[in-house]
Amino acid sequence: MLESIATSIQQFIADVGYPGLLVLIILESTLVPVPSMLVMPFAGYLASTGTLSLPLVLLVNAAGAAIGSTLSYLLGVYAGAPFLEKYGKWFLIKHEDIVRTHDFFAKYGTKTIFFARFLPVVRHVISVPAGIARMRFPTFLGLTIAGATAWGGGLIVMGYELGARWESIAKQAKKVDLAIAALIVVTIAYFAYRFLAKRKRERAAAAAAVTPDAR
Repeated sequence: MLESIATSIQQFIADVGYPGLLVLIILESTLVPVPSMLVMPFAGYLASTGTLSLPLVLLVNAAGAAIGSTLSYLLGVYAGAPFLEKYGKWFLIKHEDIVRTHDFFAKYGTKTIFFARFLPVVRHVISVPAGIARMRFPTFLGLTIAGATAWGGGLIVMGYELGARWESIAKQAKKVDLAIAALIVVTIAYFAYRFLAKRKRERAAAAAAVTPDAR
C-alpha cells in the first residue's frame, strides 16, 4: 500500500513538475493526509539531479503551505465558528468551549502553529481551530510559513543531500511518522471520549435538577 502511494506520488511530481508539487503541498496543508515524508524528499532528490531547482522547490513548499493552510484557516473562520455556534449543542459543544479555544490560541498560538508542522495528523488540521479562534491572520501566516520552511524545507534539503538514497530513509521515517500519527489519533479519541462523557453527565445533572421543578 505504502509502496503504491509512494510510486503514484513520485510519478505525479515527475510528470507535472512544479505545479504538481504545489498541488500536493497545498493538499498536505489542508485536511487531506498527503504524506509529506514521500513528497518533499523526492522533490529534493529531483533537485539534486537537476530536474528541478532547489530554490524553486523551497519556494513552492512555502507557497503551497501558505495557500493550503490559509484555505483551512478560512474554513475555520467562515464555516467552523458559525457552524459550532449554531449547531454545536448537537455535538455537546458549548459557547464556552469556543471561547476556551480562542483563549488557548491567544496564549499558546505562536508555539502551537509553528510546532504543529512537525506532527503528523496535527499539521493537517491545526489551521481550522486557528481560524475558529480568529487568531490574527498575519501572525498565523508568518508562523505557518516558518514552520513549513523548517519542516518541509528540511525534508527537501535531506532529499537533495541524500540523492538516490532518499527513498529508503524516507520510507523508514514514514513508518515512524505513521506510528506517531496512530498515537496522536488514539490520544485525541481518548480526550474526545472524556469530553463527551463529561458533557453527558452535565446534561443529565441539569435535567435532574429541573425535573423537581417541572413536577
